[in-house]
Amino acid sequence: SNMRLLLLSDANSVHTQKWAFSLQKEGVNLHVFSLMKPTNQSKLKYESHGIEISSPDLGNRIKNIRTPNASKLSYVLAMPKLRKLIRSFAPHLVHAHYASSYGVLGYLSGFHPFVISVWGSDIMDFPNKNRLYKYGLSKVLASADQVCSTSEIMAKDISQNMNIKHVEVIPFGVDTKLFAPNSEHQKNDFIVGTIKSIESYNGIDCLLDAAKIVAHDGLSMIKFLIVGEGTLKNEMDKKSQSLNLQKNVKFVGHVQHDEIVEWFQKLSIFIAVSTRESFGVSILEAAACGIPAITSNVGGLPEVNSHNETGIVIPPERPEILADYILKLYKNEQLRNTLGKNARTRVISNFNWDKSVSQMLKIYNKLCP
Repeated sequence: SNMRLLLLSDANSVHTQKWAFSLQKEGVNLHVFSLMKPTNQSKLKYESHGIEISSPDLGNRIKNIRTPNASKLSYVLAMPKLRKLIRSFAPHLVHAHYASSYGVLGYLSGFHPFVISVWGSDIMDFPNKNRLYKYGLSKVLASADQVCSTSEIMAKDISQNMNIKHVEVIPFGVDTKLFAPNSEHQKNDFIVGTIKSIESYNGIDCLLDAAKIVAHDGLSMIKFLIVGEGTLKNEMDKKSQSLNLQKNVKFVGHVQHDEIVEWFQKLSIFIAVSTRESFGVSILEAAACGIPAITSNVGGLPEVNSHNETGIVIPPERPEILADYILKLYKNEQLRNTLGKNARTRVISNFNWDKSVSQMLKIYNKLCP
């Protein structure tokens, strides 16, 4: 008998798609329930994998799925549709990705066995601020038969703060066949880059300040690449102009995930000097391409980048230290190559996507013997 899995998760998220397509490939019969309607592009992808999606289409009522706000309460309007789906699809297991919204739906459905995967911003950024939110979240998490976390630091945080006994750490691994060094491509330019959303917590302004210091040292052959969209994009673009960095810094905007590998492969160093981050999947994608990273020592980042082994770890919001290390890696090609090789080796052994999938299947099989 095929295991029937109901995934409560945002159908348009790359993470959801990666899980859904891989699990289906392993013989799980899957249905996705998404608050947001799938885009046409997403819809085609799911159809090609033979996966159905249901959506109450509440997108217009929910301002921002990633941050708790009153508009989020409207997702309880999704419950009748979810209950009906549970009756008709008759899943063996319900798995919610993202504790706050989808976790609440799973909790309200009362279905068991129930798995919740926490992703970070649902846990790391809010609970300390709001007692009611924290109380609700701990009730939701306690109702799960298994809680999964992408990083050790988050697992520890949940176990301590929410009094959840056992949290399984399943890193969001990388497909190391897809993300790999590009052998043909000789790097003529020295390009320092980041592939992140342009939000206040991702340290883009710090990167620009560092770029200014580097350019000031007369090294205008070092180029900076910023790939991503975000609410601060215009502001950062203006900042770059006011620092007179138009020649050195290029903003690329959003790149489809299917095309992102070639952007990683252009880079000599990957930068993620975020001020908060639960788990740095983009750092692992860079590492799999053999690119060393300079990252900040916050959240889950030290788990994915080891200082002087796979890259460099520095405090956040210190552009002068960042500039210093960019120059050091620029001048020392041997160090750069060693770090890059180590980074790929470590991803292959510790953060392999196939391993993540088999860990998840183990949990499913334990809960549904």
